[in-house]
Amino acid sequence: MSWCRWSASIRSQDALHSVRLQRNLESVDPTGMSNIQPLPFKRGPMLNYVDSVDEPFDVAIIGGGATGVYVALDAASRGLRTVLLERGDFASGTSSKSTKLIHGGIRYMQQGRLRLVRESLRERRFLFDNAPHLVKPLPIVVPAYSRWQQLKYTAGVKGYAAMSKGFGLGSTGRLNDEDTIAAVPGIQQAKLRGGIKYLDGQTDDARLALAIARTAASHGAALLNYVRVQSLVTSGGKISGVEAEDVLTGDSVTIAARVVINATGVHTDETLSTDPDGSSGLMRWSRGTHIVLDRSVLGGSCGFVIPKTSDGRVVYALPWLGKTLVGTTDVSVAGPDADPIAPAEDVEFLTDEISHYLPAARDTEVLSAFTGIRPLVSENASSSTSSLARSHRILVSRSGLVSITGGKWTTARLMAEQTVSRAVEVAGLGESRSATAFIKIDGFDSDAAADKTVESAVDDPDSLYGIHSTAITELEKRSPDLAQPISDRLPYRLSHAVYAVREEMAETLEDVLARRTRSLFLDADAAGAAASRVVEAIREHCQVDADWGQAELDDIDRFTAQFSYRSGA
Repeated sequence: MSWCRWSASIRSQDALHSVRLQRNLESVDPTGMSNIQPLPFKRGPMLNYVDSVDEPFDVAIIGGGATGVYVALDAASRGLRTVLLERGDFASGTSSKSTKLIHGGIRYMQQGRLRLVRESLRERRFLFDNAPHLVKPLPIVVPAYSRWQQLKYTAGVKGYAAMSKGFGLGSTGRLNDEDTIAAVPGIQQAKLRGGIKYLDGQTDDARLALAIARTAASHGAALLNYVRVQSLVTSGGKISGVEAEDVLTGDSVTIAARVVINATGVHTDETLSTDPDGSSGLMRWSRGTHIVLDRSVLGGSCGFVIPKTSDGRVVYALPWLGKTLVGTTDVSVAGPDADPIAPAEDVEFLTDEISHYLPAARDTEVLSAFTGIRPLVSENASSSTSSLARSHRILVSRSGLVSITGGKWTTARLMAEQTVSRAVEVAGLGESRSATAFIKIDGFDSDAAADKTVESAVDDPDSLYGIHSTAITELEKRSPDLAQPISDRLPYRLSHAVYAVREEMAETLEDVLARRTRSLFLDADAAGAAASRVVEAIREHCQVDADWGQAELDDIDRFTAQFSYRSGA
């Protein structure tokens, strides 16, 4: 089949899918709300609620990353009694360590995986519509250093834009030399032959996961961070719940459920191995490292992409929260618990590759470096991880455990929809349809949604809170000391840290500095130096123990080590 016919076929299927989604919406409450009462997004009330439930939950979810929180939202919004258990903090693994893009995957165009690209672009549109405060259109420039590159990249970007027809963000365009330099002031100008600009989506991945979790709670889902599932409970050969431990208190937690969903990402095989009828060996793992540099390396407000590095990857340099984010690598690793500290060879690779195009990168301090392990699905152990697409897979064991793995941030909603539909079928929970394609994400700002023309990087932390930004302002009005910056090198104020503990289920100092704010990701040294000020403000303004955060302060070097990089170390 030719590309044109294949593309037309995919668009036809998309139209049918849209009709089905609209029917789904019409089959539920127009607000997407179930008849289950909302739950406050606070750990104590969540625990009390779970303890008070006498009958089995309809759905129990293991894992609180991007997929897990979306599964919780999908299940709860269908009216299913839902509980989610995460052994660490929400999005504390791979889901907070992405390239921060919501995109179709332009490199998959080169691989001919057009269906995956089209599917991702459709999901990108839903996120723009439902979370405009968290997902923003970002102009990205592809540079050209020869006439051939200009023609080649223009064709590729135009094809990408054509694939997004109906879900697009705006037109693409060729840039002359002057326009390319204006868009990316830090670019290598020698032999430059202009460039091509297109639009994709950018987010703050950890805050997006948190907002989805809060949305799920508003639909009645109980979501618990720092609760580790230790074993699966079986009855009559079928899984009927989980045994877990509250990591913070040591208390045991037993939860009965009509179906259990394994959404543990890179730990999928580990969870499958606890199922007597499960299987493992499904997963492959890949290390993706990113570095953060000063904003001046990139300059301007456009992103920048190297369409092909020396190892055949696509590498981005993106404006993000006042810095320049560069990534990513794709290195096969033996397992999900690979060293989380960014290895020197990865950092040097990224610095070397990007400095060919952004010369200032070579002599600029690496402010932070972080590594995430990607969950990849492959039946071919010999294939390279860089050749594997971010497609997903749903498995059901004989005992009824439903596992979802693979995929990427952009398609997390679709993965959740398909997983819950399968779980409903497995458990005989009756007919229900997903409405998550239309549910507005917590903090939804109608003003942001109304402005369809804004193209900008994710730079203003306050805007990521949406309508909740007023709560930050109110905190500062009542306590002016909270208006002080965490650090002169970071875009956050003490009010953000206090709000994180009061309203966002931040239980540890790392939760505050790594995920509620992104301080450790942006500048590890600055975050470490500011840690004591943050702890002091939280102790004064939040109902926490007098020694809250002390263990992390006492071991501050190890605390910041996952995000620090020292050349030659």
